[in-house]
Amino acid sequence: MSDNRDDRNETGENNAANGRQGAAKGNQGGGKGNGRLKLVKGERSDLEALAAIRDSEPQPIAPYYEVILHNATLSAGVWYHGVSTDKDGVEHFKKPQKLADPFEIVGRGQDFEGNEYRVIEFKRNGRTERRALPMDIVGRPDGWAFLRGLGIGVKQGSMLMGLLADYIQWEGSAEVWQVVRRGGWCDKHFSAYVLPSGEVLGSPEGKVIYIGDTSKQEAFQSAGSVAQWQAEIGRYLAGNSRPLLALGMVFAAPLLRLVKQESGGFHFFGSSSIGKSISGLIAVSALGDPSRLKVQWKGTSLGFDNEAASNNDGLLFLDEISEADPKTAKEVAYSVFNGQSKLQGAAKGGNRGRLSWTVAAISTGEYDLENYLRAAGFELNAGQAVRLPSIPADAGKGYGAFDELHGFADGKSLAVHLEEAAKSLYGTVFRAYVAELVQRLHTEPEVLKGRLKALQGEFEAQLPPDLASQPARAARRFVLAAAALELATEWGITGLERGAGFAGVLSCFGAWYERDGGGNREDRIIRKSARDFLQAYGQSSKYFVNLADVGIGGNYQPDYAEFWGFVVPANYEDGSTGKPRYFLTDKVFEEYICKGFDPRKVCQVLTADGWMRKDGKHNRIKLPRKAVELNLLCVKRMYCFVGDVPPDEAAEQI
Repeated sequence: MSDNRDDRNETGENNAANGRQGAAKGNQGGGKGNGRLKLVKGERSDLEALAAIRDSEPQPIAPYYEVILHNATLSAGVWYHGVSTDKDGVEHFKKPQKLADPFEIVGRGQDFEGNEYRVIEFKRNGRTERRALPMDIVGRPDGWAFLRGLGIGVKQGSMLMGLLADYIQWEGSAEVWQVVRRGGWCDKHFSAYVLPSGEVLGSPEGKVIYIGDTSKQEAFQSAGSVAQWQAEIGRYLAGNSRPLLALGMVFAAPLLRLVKQESGGFHFFGSSSIGKSISGLIAVSALGDPSRLKVQWKGTSLGFDNEAASNNDGLLFLDEISEADPKTAKEVAYSVFNGQSKLQGAAKGGNRGRLSWTVAAISTGEYDLENYLRAAGFELNAGQAVRLPSIPADAGKGYGAFDELHGFADGKSLAVHLEEAAKSLYGTVFRAYVAELVQRLHTEPEVLKGRLKALQGEFEAQLPPDLASQPARAARRFVLAAAALELATEWGITGLERGAGFAGVLSCFGAWYERDGGGNREDRIIRKSARDFLQAYGQSSKYFVNLADVGIGGNYQPDYAEFWGFVVPANYEDGSTGKPRYFLTDKVFEEYICKGFDPRKVCQVLTADGWMRKDGKHNRIKLPRKAVELNLLCVKRMYCFVGDVPPDEAAEQI
């Protein structure tokens, strides 16, 4: 805009006419600032301005602001009409001052931390846009940088900037907006859902503006139609378990908060030739552009927290875990699914508000999460494993990730077709699903919840009864994915036959349960730690004293680098069990067997099947007499194992 030219060409007569008209109308409002806001959208002639003054009631003139979008005499912008008094005491309008390019204050609101905002509306590239301007930066250099970053020019000069700061703080609409920093459901009534692009699906109780991460704004667009997606993608998912489970998680994500279920997902692992990523790509095509929605595991834990918050009540697609730093992968597997950002101090003292979220995830990699972390020297705890169970990406039918080819020559041909289709058909399915979900939650919430519960019960009836606590936690995610997939099918969104979703998810559950689902993971880890330790070091003379080598008389000189305990060979004493016995010091037991677990919990697990001996209430038993006579540690009791493997494994070896 050529502001200087327009400013020079304005006459005092036009200024006065415009100003009196604005004052006459503006004084009728109830603003807080120096002036009253007036919006001029069309052209107005001088005769029209004079007629307005003639017909209006005489009123004292007052300064006011004017937002002009298109006008014959003033350039587009935010203008200030000030008032002055001449030497005779007569008030008159001063020459109008342009403060900035045009933008309106259309509302105000607060975020979840209580920070205040002004909602501004402006045009850029012919399109109307809105942003939430933080009140705490108004009048500061970063506040002007905020506006200029949106393409809104700001006039230099302390007086002009002061007037503009007053305009932002006091003028415009006082309509209350909801300012949200995370995506997902806007309120506890599930009235509207915010995509990470800022698009609002549904009918919120009030106006909503999103101020979270918009780095993937372009990814959450749509192309094609639901019918086209069904014809080119959905129809080929029937009978293919891995893609069906992944798609089920897309539909399950908005239900997590509704059913009060924790965050979590599934990790598909296998070699690149299997097509481990194809299931995730197909699934997220329901959300948006799959090539842009994919998030690499390579990143920082803070970055993943921001990603999770923006995808709140939605789905993360984390691709290729081998690119991640193992330490970051371990932190992410905990922090993202824990649902809360790290505690951070605030600049003004105290702590900043912590972002929270509920999120579903699909992850891929060549290795399962546990083995990937173990190779780097980290252990995956039971809680992490439950929230991101590992499932073989290979369906086991010879077609890689697919169970059915639907007429294609091989798995690769089907994968290529689906990838190509997903490049041009995306984003419509999830929108249709959420629209239906919002509508039913508004009109018949109890009916919807009842149907969802019935579907969950129907699928759960097909699972093994009496699952241990940790497998049961993981199973709830399979159950919700299956129910959500069937719900979308009943609403005509997937194009699948009823029951296809159940069958696919059940197949994936079977693959996971056979590999990892038996018993509690913590118990398996404890038993494995004990087995690995005893088989690696139990017969080592560098750490254990073998009582068979100890003579009588007290002159024994042990040959060990560090004393870890005693070994009593099989059949060494009368009444022996026929298996070696291992006596461990407290330090070794806690460091190598417990590995951070509560020793009482470890003792409970290892004594349950008789592998570790117990003496009444004592978890340590009395040492053999010869061991006491050596007096190496001045103790008479130690932890004792019978054999270097659990009894059930020893029986299998016979």
